[in-house]
Amino acid sequence: MGFYEEIADDYDDVVNNAARAESAARFVAWLAARRPINSAVDAATGTGLYARALAAAGATVLAADISQAMIDQAQRDPAEGVEWLPAPMQSLADRAGAPADAVLCMGNSLPHLLQDVDLGATLAGFRRMLAPGGAAAIQLLNYDRLLAQRERIVGITRSADVEYVRFNDFLPRLVQFNLLEIREAEDAITHTLHSTQLRPYTASELTPILRECGFGSVECFDGATFEAFDAAESDTLLLIASA
Repeated sequence: MGFYEEIADDYDDVVNNAARAESAARFVAWLAARRPINSAVDAATGTGLYARALAAAGATVLAADISQAMIDQAQRDPAEGVEWLPAPMQSLADRAGAPADAVLCMGNSLPHLLQDVDLGATLAGFRRMLAPGGAAAIQLLNYDRLLAQRERIVGITRSADVEYVRFNDFLPRLVQFNLLEIREAEDAITHTLHSTQLRPYTASELTPILRECGFGSVECFDGATFEAFDAAESDTLLLIASA
């Protein structure tokens, strides 16, 4: 069983998606103010946080994820205007229909691609899925800062009697992302550790690859404020790559 199959039932609690719905809607509004979005693709959708925000703003959405368990979890809360598709980022362009106004890849999803060939196929696929004038939005952790400061704790959330601690271990080329699940009961406390490996992509690494894939311009923003990205200070990196 894979990492996301293990945590699918608890995923919304792990990342506190209920509290993040407002920020997702704010992001979609910011993106739509730059260019109209009537159709969109949400790659690595997870349980559909951004797919729902796009649909609520009036877009028709293709929401895809490699994990069938995550898609199943997303479909427990139906969303009008969203089509759910189990598909990996690398081959999503082969499954998509008409070109879209926007392609999203949010929530630190891109670092799950560990090999150059998979990264190249994914970014080239994003470009192929875009209509003229469209844009791809890619959000990930600011690994420039994370690697420089060796930041281990990603976040801690709690739901009822379960606490979730997200933290990193640093490997020679990769980062091992861990989720420690601590469950409290009347007579015991149990611990379960879930882990997966990530590749810590940086802005300077991704920008030229996006241009090689055919994007005309690439802008870097602080993913929380939409201001200019600061490699030393920003928590997250938001890349906007225009067709």
